[in-house]
Amino acid sequence: MENLEIINLWKQYDEKLEKSLSLNKKILVELQQQKAKKALKPARNYKLIAVFVGLAYIALIAYFLYHLSSFASIFINVSVAIHLVVTIIAVGMYIRQLVLISEIDRSEDILQMQQKMAKLQSSTLKVIAVCFLQFPVFATWNINFELIDKRPFAFWFIQIPIVALLTYVGIWFYKNINLKNINKRWFRMMFYGAEWNAILKSGKFIDEIKEFEKG
Repeated sequence: MENLEIINLWKQYDEKLEKSLSLNKKILVELQQQKAKKALKPARNYKLIAVFVGLAYIALIAYFLYHLSSFASIFINVSVAIHLVVTIIAVGMYIRQLVLISEIDRSEDILQMQQKMAKLQSSTLKVIAVCFLQFPVFATWNINFELIDKRPFAFWFIQIPIVALLTYVGIWFYKNINLKNINKRWFRMMFYGAEWNAILKSGKFIDEIKEFEKG
């Protein structure tokens, strides 16, 4: 009889201990989730500013392009138009990133948070990569037919090599700005500000939750 009472007491103690551990685990997970969400706040603020500034810049470029069309050369028109398109794409990507941050903020499922965080990291890199694609236009806006006709040497041996070099640089960065190169020196030199650090910090918190749940 005494043995049964002791066994029952141990079972009750084990149940209480298991409930207590489960509750503590749940509290720790929730705290880590809140830390992850809070850590994204600087990135959200940066992206909000980028969107507002970007929209104002788009309006300025569009206004400039509209008033150029009547007298500027085709080269500057095309250059400014490409710059405008890339800027619109970049702002659109920033808006998408704000949506992702909002979804992470509302999410309670760790797997979903990890998936959205991976998309946010990839998109944050991709928007910079896309901006590099417009590098050549900074060397094409000043081209005109007078330069081609009257100064062919300057056009073919100075202007064209510069355009080719900037095209190569733009394509190289577009291909190489990705998470595979995150530990390379040039990558760390480019991505070190509050926006990127906030995303990395939040991602670290989410990874810690995943490891904690596995343990």
